[in-house]
Amino acid sequence: MALPTRAKQIQEVARWLDSEATADKSLDQIATAIVDGYHKLLLKELKKPMVEPHVGHAFKWPVSGKVHHVAWTDDERVWIVTADSNYGWFGPKRSGFWGYTEMSTAKAGTPGNNPQWQVGDRASTHQREFRFEVVATGDKFVLLREARSGELRPESNEYMKKFYHRETGAEIEW
Repeated sequence: MALPTRAKQIQEVARWLDSEATADKSLDQIATAIVDGYHKLLLKELKKPMVEPHVGHAFKWPVSGKVHHVAWTDDERVWIVTADSNYGWFGPKRSGFWGYTEMSTAKAGTPGNNPQWQVGDRASTHQREFRFEVVATGDKFVLLREARSGELRPESNEYMKKFYHRETGAEIEW
């Protein structure tokens, strides 16, 4: 799935604007037709639309040529990663976005292949003032949950090495 080139998109919009289709139309009607046409263009190439996202789903979307993976999810959000990402990004679990994606079978960037951190590992920072648990991993990064607040924080392996202390053994009581 890929968008036509920018030049081709411009050529098609210009052709349509210069046609009889826009004669006697209001500016709002023309703008609506352009937006609806663009959405139709995006959806035309979808072969196997994405269903509700869950951990392990791989997908593509027209705006990016990369394969994205759902690495973590809760009731409202998903954490989405790519093979070359250092942090990933959060997206909504239920939205119109998923209608513009298609499932992929690509394996590159599949979550959970982090050689340095595993789900369940614990780390701290600021002299153990903030304690975290790894809840998901990507190739070069982790998703941390802060123990007290439950706040989620993606961090790169490089940043983890510099600023976090790996916790081992029994839980420390304060």
